[in-house]
Amino acid sequence: MILLRIAAVAALAAMSTASAQAKPAVSPHQQGTEDAAHNDSGTDGMPGKTADTDRTVRIEARDLAFNVKRVQVRAGETVRFVITNTGKLPHEFVIASHAEHVEHRAMMQKMPNMQMGSEPNAVTVDPGQTKDLVWKFGREADVEFACDIPGHSEAGMTGAFKVMR
Repeated sequence: MILLRIAAVAALAAMSTASAQAKPAVSPHQQGTEDAAHNDSGTDGMPGKTADTDRTVRIEARDLAFNVKRVQVRAGETVRFVITNTGKLPHEFVIASHAEHVEHRAMMQKMPNMQMGSEPNAVTVDPGQTKDLVWKFGREADVEFACDIPGHSEAGMTGAFKVMR
């Protein structure tokens, strides 16, 4: 009887371990949030494929400013953004709704040294670096880009997408 109980406990432990291992990985940006990345309640759009790119938009991240404030896109358009950091500070380029940016900034205030992991809607660009981000826009009109590092967006590192339907 004791051996059966031990076997049952061991089997349950093995199932729990297998179940825990089967869960998808969650980036530090998503921990404790339900929609920090772009799920059903997030920004209307999705990561694009480089092969499907309709056009390329080059953006310069300067110290506390982007060189553009507004980018016009078409719903369904796939855009390759080439972000070059010409400043002396690291910057982010994040595509999200206004609400998602507010949520992300609050998270960044709590964890200021947090780096963008493999978020499909964002890149961290160190001084002198250039990085690409490919995004396919949906129909949602409330889409912005910003650097959500504490103090950067508040100083003006924000911009908007005008999504044409």
